[in-house]
Amino acid sequence: MSFYEFNEEINEEYSKGFNILKTHFDSEMHFYAPGIKSYETEDFKNNKSSSFLPFSITGNSCSLKCEHCNAEILKSMAPALTPDDLYEKARAICESGGEGFLLSGGSDSKGIVDILPYVDIIKRIKFDFGIKVIVHCGLITEEIADGLSDAGVDSAMLDIIGDEDTIRKIYHLNATVEDYDNSLKRLSERGIPCSPHVVIGLKRGLIAGEYNAIDIISKYNISSLVLVGFMPMHNTKMQNAVPPEPEEIGGVFLYARKKFTDIPVLLGCERPYGLNKFKIEELAVKSGLNGIAYPSEGIIPFSVRLGLKPKFSEACCSLIFSETILPAASEING
Repeated sequence: MSFYEFNEEINEEYSKGFNILKTHFDSEMHFYAPGIKSYETEDFKNNKSSSFLPFSITGNSCSLKCEHCNAEILKSMAPALTPDDLYEKARAICESGGEGFLLSGGSDSKGIVDILPYVDIIKRIKFDFGIKVIVHCGLITEEIADGLSDAGVDSAMLDIIGDEDTIRKIYHLNATVEDYDNSLKRLSERGIPCSPHVVIGLKRGLIAGEYNAIDIISKYNISSLVLVGFMPMHNTKMQNAVPPEPEEIGGVFLYARKKFTDIPVLLGCERPYGLNKFKIEELAVKSGLNGIAYPSEGIIPFSVRLGLKPKFSEACCSLIFSETILPAASEING
């Protein structure tokens, strides 16, 4: 039972987003708990520790050492340092009845995750095991886009940054907003299912470029949009930075919802901790987002009280567009 008291009143502005969910998506609200970590609340838990695992092709290594991350995120991923190693890990997922995996890794000094040596093995994994393969890349070159298309990945994820000062000072990268625009363009042109991410508050907790990033994304055919909130992490230069207020984050939610009336928009894995986490999820529901990864205690029954229909999955939330992995609508504890 949640100790946070959710407010069921929806003001006029948020009702515009909430009605998009009701009208265009049949009031369905999706909740995700992939096997990246063990998860359990009174309303939802994941059962398969190997259902959807993250792998890093660089281990804990990343050349950029971004201010907000410092390669800390890679520590939660199992290393897959060779294509053969990845194949055996994929085999284990398949044999355990898992859904698939996320493949990522650290970037080089140009902001590129060197995924090309893995393209052939991804194609083989798809053929041999039929599991889902998502890649989370950095900047996308023409060659990488061709490789991902040939491999038949189920989804390509990448962060889109709409502020060049953030790119330089937070990512330590000599790149431009246009480079991120072109990366998404290359994926879209090849018909690769795309699930771009926008980190809200990435510039030391300030809103700077998030709305521009959403505008950039809206130019292309995407499969889903994942929004996450900046979450200060230990052992980084931004560990003491203060995230945006929930209302600021909610404003980005609502803007994205109105931009993408027919495309799923979700709240991904990361968001600030504490009471603000509950408020952020409350605003995600009220603004009409399609889903929440690792929902907090109480948010599922809250969504039901607002008339939404919960659905549950242990896969990555970016795959919401893939009907094959989504079970039929479920009742709480059903």
